[in-house]
Amino acid sequence: MKLIATFLIVFLIFSTHVTAAAPATTAGYTVQSTKLYGRAMQTSPVLKTLASNTPVRYAVYNRSWSNVYIGNTHYFTPSANIKAGIPKLSSTERLRLVNKQHGLTSTYRSTQLVTLTIPTVHAKGSERTLMVAEAAHALARLYYDGRKQGHTLYALSAYRSYTTQKSLYNYWVSARGTAYASMYVARPGHSEHQTGLAVDMTSQRMQMGLAASFDQTPEGRWMLANAHRYGFIIRYPKGKEKITGYNYEPWHLRYVGVNEATTMKQNNWTFEEWWTRR
Repeated sequence: MKLIATFLIVFLIFSTHVTAAAPATTAGYTVQSTKLYGRAMQTSPVLKTLASNTPVRYAVYNRSWSNVYIGNTHYFTPSANIKAGIPKLSSTERLRLVNKQHGLTSTYRSTQLVTLTIPTVHAKGSERTLMVAEAAHALARLYYDGRKQGHTLYALSAYRSYTTQKSLYNYWVSARGTAYASMYVARPGHSEHQTGLAVDMTSQRMQMGLAASFDQTPEGRWMLANAHRYGFIIRYPKGKEKITGYNYEPWHLRYVGVNEATTMKQNNWTFEEWWTRR
């Protein structure tokens, strides 16, 4: 009897453990440099430190502490370190000019990169499905509003690391020559994709590829007409090649914010033209 009773107790404890629902989490971000602890005690060892404006999933633990979930691991941090919502970029980061004259360091990588929630051509987990949180949130709104109008868009390529840029540029130089590569592919460190604020969009009608004829499709026409409402500009517009240094790319969106995008749209300005007037 004792053996049976012991077995039942162990079974009940185990069953309760495996069926207990995980706490509901909230999307948020760190409001300052945030120390993560293994226990809800500031005397506990610091297991990880997050920079300010880092997106996290969290759940309130008690009045003073919150659980922070990163992958399959959860930590504790004072609740004052976490704010619900989408982390906002500083205007300096959001309006950073990256072109053939202005580049980024090889180690530059935003701390706010998150995985896109909209359909992507590359499998989730690829760096090309990453985008800065504020821009990713705006892109999701653009996607869902477009779908309501019958236009389904896909993100082909968002973030690109310096290493990826280098491989891509060297490939096109080898395949088509430097002159061709310079008109279509940025030199390493000079790609907007490294900011996490740019994304190439496509559709099934384009067979998930990129071509200037995208602007002749229903999806492309809708996107070009409405992107500014969500804070995006067509970064390399037709007729502005001498200013941007790149051929026309109706698929390439760059997030700058609604006010700035609307101003550029209304005045038919490129980012460079807006930049000189800011």
